[in-house]
Amino acid sequence: MARIFKRCPCPEQAQDRCPHPWVVRYRTAGGRAGRQREQSFGRDRREAADFALKVEHDKRARVFIDPAAGQALFRDAAATWLDQHLGAESSIATYRSVLRAHIDPAIGGTPIGAIRREDIKALIAAMRRKGLSASRIGCAYLVISAVLAEAVRDRKLAESPCTGIALPGAAVSADFIIPAPAQVEAVAAGLPTDWAVTVWLMHGCGLRVGEALAVSLCCRISGGTALRVKEQVNPAAQLRPLKHRNAGEFRDVPLPQYVNEAIDKHVAGHGTTSDGYLFQGRKFKLVIRRTYQQAFQRAAARAGLPPEFIPHSLRHLYASVALAEGIPTTEVSRWLGHTSIEVTHQIYGHLIPSSLDRARTTLDAAYQESLRQPRKPAS
Repeated sequence: MARIFKRCPCPEQAQDRCPHPWVVRYRTAGGRAGRQREQSFGRDRREAADFALKVEHDKRARVFIDPAAGQALFRDAAATWLDQHLGAESSIATYRSVLRAHIDPAIGGTPIGAIRREDIKALIAAMRRKGLSASRIGCAYLVISAVLAEAVRDRKLAESPCTGIALPGAAVSADFIIPAPAQVEAVAAGLPTDWAVTVWLMHGCGLRVGEALAVSLCCRISGGTALRVKEQVNPAAQLRPLKHRNAGEFRDVPLPQYVNEAIDKHVAGHGTTSDGYLFQGRKFKLVIRRTYQQAFQRAAARAGLPPEFIPHSLRHLYASVALAEGIPTTEVSRWLGHTSIEVTHQIYGHLIPSSLDRARTTLDAAYQESLRQPRKPAS
């Protein structure tokens, strides 16, 4: 049973009036095997008694949460959560970035048991005032929510404060930067010459930047008419499975003739790594993605493109052209490597030509054709 006492020399009959704090000594769940804890209160014995009563009630109901467990700092809980996270390396890198830049300065030094709903709302509001994107804010909320939900599952918190918090809506159909053909040529020309073909792999095959950097000679199949995408280069210049895929899984995409010829020209002029990869790094065998992205941004700026034009913009351009030309969304989704056609439609649905005009034309043509058919005499 929880015990209420004062650790002072005052006579017991005078303790109700003395200025020393009341102390509650209790054990965590598990009987005598539970840890002994103490919590200090002020001069109000009723507050201490209420706490002691709640401790015993919660232990009997098997819902006891040790108040001391909530003293862990958020940054420590977040570090543990990240170390145990099984997501893609690129996702973990994003979580680390948002933790370092936004979450830790706001609540990193706060005990998880002291974080309130108002604190999270204030963080989101501060990020909005800085002009950060909805996706960046959503990522911060995801991390906070996941860390606190894990604390609830580990019985360090009774409940998470991440409830009913409004987030800025993320655009489901983005407005893409569509460069002129001469600008795409200029970006390719502005890169180091042995990396220039990456532009055409993203432009003509819809590859992600990490996938483009992982293309090797053996990726060309079917007589050079298709490209087998089977791995990607991660931020640390290491080969990893494709996004949303297991090791050994791949997807085949059409290989335009101009991209095929660009690969041939690259191999003739720059060769490959010893095991056939097209692009060689400066520090490691393969290219560090951050180094490549910096070179790309410089080339894009010289081509007159805004800072928002990044390597992924070429993938958007690929999808935009394919859908605008009437290629079925199912095929484009498969070539892009999306997890489902719904993902493709959310991002690019506004680019798909309207079926209304096609339907009206088809129905009109069918009706006019029926008028030209000779009518059968009534029997």
